[in-house]
Amino acid sequence: MGGAIKKPKSSRVNLGELYRPVAMGWQKWRQGDEGVWSLEAEAEKLTVLLPEEDGVIAVPARRTFSLTVWIPASETSLIPDLIFTQLDLHGLAGASRDVTSFAWERIAEEGSEVLVHVTVLPAHLAEHYWDGRVKTYAVSPACMPLAEDSVSIWNEEGVWIAAVSRGDKLVYFQPLAEANPTAAMAHEVWLMLATLEAGGMLSGITEVQIFYQDAEALDLENWRTSGLLPVQALPMPPPRRPPDSLRCIPQAVREVQHARQMTVRRQKMALVAAAAYFLIVLALVGTTMRLHWEAGALRKSLANEAEAVDAVKQAKSRWEALSSALDPSAYPLEVLYQVSKRLPKDGVRLTLFSMNLNHLVVAGEAATLQAAQKFQEEIRDAPELAAYDWSMENPRPLPTGSAKFQINGTRRVAVGPAEDGNNESPDI
Repeated sequence: MGGAIKKPKSSRVNLGELYRPVAMGWQKWRQGDEGVWSLEAEAEKLTVLLPEEDGVIAVPARRTFSLTVWIPASETSLIPDLIFTQLDLHGLAGASRDVTSFAWERIAEEGSEVLVHVTVLPAHLAEHYWDGRVKTYAVSPACMPLAEDSVSIWNEEGVWIAAVSRGDKLVYFQPLAEANPTAAMAHEVWLMLATLEAGGMLSGITEVQIFYQDAEALDLENWRTSGLLPVQALPMPPPRRPPDSLRCIPQAVREVQHARQMTVRRQKMALVAAAAYFLIVLALVGTTMRLHWEAGALRKSLANEAEAVDAVKQAKSRWEALSSALDPSAYPLEVLYQVSKRLPKDGVRLTLFSMNLNHLVVAGEAATLQAAQKFQEEIRDAPELAAYDWSMENPRPLPTGSAKFQINGTRRVAVGPAEDGNNESPDI
């Protein structure tokens, strides 16, 4: 048992692994097809065997607690609470039920009472007896193929363990104080059985089996001299897979698995956040690329239409330059004609007509003051001259009885600065 892991010797189909303690270390067993167990490896420490996640770890019996008790209830849902009460009475319960790792199995039922066997794992199980990856644990006696109504004794970590069965079910186990299977051990086992029989927990023991792990069988002559219990020596058998009811998980393993679940949950949340961030960035990149493509398409479209736009701009400039020339209200002769049309047949004459593109001055003389005023009003109200804002001074009477008047007009349409000041007005 130098600590090295032995190579697998079988090619059977793997149905699971089981790790159990023996006298000088640990064994790794593998269950193949047809339920046949094969020894895979041996090592001084459990960690050297590298337990697999779907395996079963058999916790040494002396590292656990066994309690057999009659429960006054037949309703299965009430049994766990009543068992926890019994554990508390025997000093085996933790601070609360949540931190107490125990498993129980129904052994027998009489009237309104149920006989149950309880296996309790300590709250602080040493680290070298468990592995955080393994999800299934059991006590080592539950992994032994016990004969019906018998006592089975074997050595674990240098300590002899006694397991008692009622029918084919494990009803009790405990470490023995004696170091060798002698008459003193026979007496110790007899006292253990007497206590169980007094509690009505046994149906009659038929034999005692002591399993040896060495090449040579045990010498049980001293045991037989006690005359208390018949005994036989048998080689250590392969293990058996424990029933589901005996599976329980050490508190330390629960904490490790909870921490691992929280880590996985945080990793998932981080992955979700990273995925969302990636999608947002991807959407922004896609939007940016789309806008860049649209901008490029617009630039290309503008480049294709630039020549046409320049032509339109030039045409617009030419038309704007010609707008004043195309407007009749800007023609001096047209304006003079419209002014002259308002002259009466007699009594009013023009003495001045001056016009550029922005300003217009009309002066004259009327026979009477009223004729001058009437002419000014007709010029102001003429629709053909509505493009001008008019300012008129009151006519000035002359010594001869006539009146002199002047009308000033300003076009509302602005003209370009290059054309400003070009006087095209005839003077009269």
